[in-house]
Amino acid sequence: MTYEEFVKKGTEYYMNMVRLIDTKLKYRMDLTSEEKEINGYIMEFQEQTKLNELRDKFKKCWELDE
Repeated sequence: MTYEEFVKKGTEYYMNMVRLIDTKLKYRMDLTSEEKEINGYIMEFQEQTKLNELRDKFKKCWELDE
């Protein structure tokens, strides 16, 4: 699965994968190679979301200065 395919699966899939991986990490269970890949996609998605939030805040501040 690619990152684009992961994102297209939707919010419900994303949240289920977050819960699954969080639970396995909490109880120190080993992740499969597919779960490790999905965990990477989750991290990338969270980073992109944070960057978009910061970009929006910057644009709002920039507009206020003008």
